[in-house]
Amino acid sequence: MRLHRSAFAGAVVAAAVVVLAPSTSATPSSGVTVEPLAEIDISAFSPFATLPSEFTFRRITLAPGGTLGWHYHDGNVLALVTAGQVTRYEADCVPTTYSAGQGLSETVGPDHVHVGRNLGNEPAELYVAYINRAHEPLFVDAAAPDCP
Repeated sequence: MRLHRSAFAGAVVAAAVVVLAPSTSATPSSGVTVEPLAEIDISAFSPFATLPSEFTFRRITLAPGGTLGWHYHDGNVLALVTAGQVTRYEADCVPTTYSAGQGLSETVGPDHVHVGRNLGNEPAELYVAYINRAHEPLFVDAAAPDCP
């Protein structure tokens, strides 16, 4: 188990309300900074491999004009926007904007591709909690849907 000194605070904030994790992807991310806060793996204590047993907490900063790239999650994700705004698009290409103080959760599975973008003029910051089965990726890259 690895814990950062602010892990408890990050865990409490993130667990109360996700988002997206950046990486090189089918639709590349840009303007993303990720700060790992904590990783807790309890899989050695769980007799049920199908139950969530890894908990990852991150602070994600998205620069103005930044994007997280299109992706989906196989595990549950909860997030709290703590600064700026993040606009999220799902496969239907309809935007939903989350401002500081608002939380969101991601729908699980490959049928739920989405992207987060910072369309504002200031950095956006999110505290994110990923709840996965052992050794499951935090996100899976996906191609962008056909949006007008």
